[in-house]
Amino acid sequence: MNLKMIAPLALCALVAAAHAQDPAEPPATRALILLPSAQEEAREEADARALAERRREMIDECEANHGPQRDCEREADTELRAEGLQSRRRVIRAPGS
Repeated sequence: MNLKMIAPLALCALVAAAHAQDPAEPPATRALILLPSAQEEAREEADARALAERRREMIDECEANHGPQRDCEREADTELRAEGLQSRRRVIRAPGS
């Protein structure tokens, strides 16, 4: 092989290697998407309904005991959030709260 050909080929190889290691391009990965089963979805919906019902009961009880001047929604949300942190469960927040 001619010495004049080695330098350009080496340069091309160097550029190709640098491009292959370019951190700006994310590596190609495969995504695994897990879809919940119908049974899991039904259980999550039932849990959400039970939590919403419990929240409503807590608000009603607070208003009955302390009157509407107290921010019972915030108190109920705070208590549910604290319980959720203790049990590592997600707390579903009502819209606007």
